Amino acid sequence: MAVSMRDIKRKITSIQKTQQITKAMKMVAAAKLRKTQDAALIFKPYITKLEQMIGSLVSSTSRQDNKMLLFRDVKSVDVIVITSDRGLCGAFNHNVLKETENFIKNKLQGKDVNLVLIGRFAYNYFKFRGIQPKETYTDVLKDKADYSLASDIMDKVIADFLDEKSDEAYIIYNRFVNVLVQKPTIKRVLPIYIGDTVPSEKGMVEKFDFEPDKETVLDELLPKYVKMELYGSMLESLAGEYAARMTAMDAATNNAAEMIKTLTLEFNKARQASITKELIEITTSIEAMKQ
Repeated sequence: MAVSMRDIKRKITSIQKTQQITKAMKMVAAAKLRKTQDAALIFKPYITKLEQMIGSLVSSTSRQDNKMLLFRDVKSVDVIVITSDRGLCGAFNHNVLKETENFIKNKLQGKDVNLVLIGRFAYNYFKFRGIQPKETYTDVLKDKADYSLASDIMDKVIADFLDEKSDEAYIIYNRFVNVLVQKPTIKRVLPIYIGDTVPSEKGMVEKFDFEPDKETVLDELLPKYVKMELYGSMLESLAGEYAARMTAMDAATNNAAEMIKTLTLEFNKARQASITKELIEITTSIEAMKQ
């Protein structure tokens, strides 16, 4: 059955309204992305310097002096998964959740896995599969990453690690590469392993006197470093979410424009057919009158 011009016009109007919404959402996501990127840029030099300082302290002390540096047989693992609370951001959440499932299945098989979920999508995903998380945090990453939240989460994870209720802790999140690329990333945060520091930073702690001693300073820095790792992951995930939403809304806006173009062409064809039909009817009537 042929679609009437009124129906086509109604569809065009509806799509135009949707296009206005997607365009506005794209602009909002772009503004929030810039703000979050600026925060991430400010954060990176700090965490880099902190890592270098800890690396130098670790190299000049015994690793056995701090439990957060000790590796042991892995029986129980805490996995912190970061997703968004809202949708309309393409495959952003799907990618990180699939990465989590594959990691648990392939790397943590046979181990007791405790999930700490940040974001409503992660909560709904595992709830649907009948998996009860250890902790859940929803509606906490709507506008900005909160260091106090990262600190509270890691306080519990660190406490469990020190009490040997867990033997490792990982963060799984979308690392922001650029506006078009958000890469699912797995990062181990406990036990802490800094590795070799930058060559120019080796021995930097020897230039300073520590009060009361290096071990005490290291005891204070290690929990802060782990908390900063989670905070940085939350920042990158939030930036990736805004970038993914901006890209998705841009694609939706362009698709709406194509649909409007197609429907407008269909409307013009229907109008032309209607005009032609009317002309034929008039001509036929005139010819009949002549006879």
